[in-house]
Amino acid sequence: RPIRRWADEIFTLMDPKGDDFGAGAIVYPNRDDFQKGMLDLEHLRAERADGGTWFTVRFVRRVEDPKGKVTAVGMTPMEKVARHGFYTMNVDIYIDVDRVTGSGRRDTLPGRNVEVATDSAWEKAVVLSPRPDIAKKLYLMSLQRDEELLLQAEQARIVAQDLDTLRRQLIAEVDRDFFFPTRIRVRGRDIRFFVPDAFFGGEPSRDWAYTTLVTGADVEQVTKVVDVSSASASNLVIPVGPGRHFDRFGIIETGDLRQPPVIDLLAPSVEIQQAFLNDYDIRVNRLAAVGGVSPSGRPAATPPGFSDPRIRVASAQPPPAQPPPGGQTRTGGMSSPAPAPSPGATRYTGREAEFENTSRRRTISARLRTLNTLVEDGLIDETEYQELRRKILSEL
Repeated sequence: RPIRRWADEIFTLMDPKGDDFGAGAIVYPNRDDFQKGMLDLEHLRAERADGGTWFTVRFVRRVEDPKGKVTAVGMTPMEKVARHGFYTMNVDIYIDVDRVTGSGRRDTLPGRNVEVATDSAWEKAVVLSPRPDIAKKLYLMSLQRDEELLLQAEQARIVAQDLDTLRRQLIAEVDRDFFFPTRIRVRGRDIRFFVPDAFFGGEPSRDWAYTTLVTGADVEQVTKVVDVSSASASNLVIPVGPGRHFDRFGIIETGDLRQPPVIDLLAPSVEIQQAFLNDYDIRVNRLAAVGGVSPSGRPAATPPGFSDPRIRVASAQPPPAQPPPGGQTRTGGMSSPAPAPSPGATRYTGREAEFENTSRRRTISARLRTLNTLVEDGLIDETEYQELRRKILSEL
């Protein structure tokens, strides 16, 4: 529950410890720099400051420092890629300002594979990322791609002026609704980040509802981007997969492999977190709808089977839906990858092999276009650009 400790504190929202397993079956990547507890959120705090608010997210374990680490591609010092003192997590905060059911947005950034519950529909979002400029740019590119496809379907002819108008509108929309902090301080288990009053229009309120998601951060994702449309890009989120992995979170117990890659959700209890994250249905393309928490104690959204989010209820979460046999399922605009083929899978031959090679070339072209956009906008430097370009071209 919320507690107050200092005169400048607006609120502190506590989260149960030991619940950094998402919907219930997720385990950490098999890497030395990912240990149990690193993404286990302990609390979210807001403190008043001149001109804005300092938010703090505290984790159970010390925040991993990028200093002394290197990237997998090019062995670049990690601190040159993740320049804000952390690199293993993203924290999204979707804020319901008006507290009117159904009023606001329910979508989340690509790759989270959840939506926000109707009772917590949001007006403002703060996204803490180890690469904030890259995260914002990738999101804008995905929006532009989606909207351009809609224009192509609706209009017989698209002129440059149409695209320029569209880009300006999307930039204004993202600047209005999203804030990607760059004033960040990391100390021990805490990450503090500043949000100006101009974004919220004043001081954050204890009556607002805060839907807070923690995901693993893939700071090298620009080497893997295929298409920046929201259907495929995951915006710096490490995915989940069956078994134990080096490069993703794993599922080693019985469970649906399509569950969201949200490792921790700010919730009053472990049971509520699991109920929220398990409440999806791949048969009808319905994402899990997660709810927020209000510092005032005013109830926000509740998962099925819970009458009040402040009460711990020992009921089992609904059984996870089973994936359909084979193929790829699209859920609310997000795509979930099909299981990887077995080592002994038969290779394509003839026309199928030609199609596979053509698809690979198109994929590499799309990745190079994304890379060129990032370097042209000054979001990556020339050294990183050349290393990533060599990595992509080596797959030809």
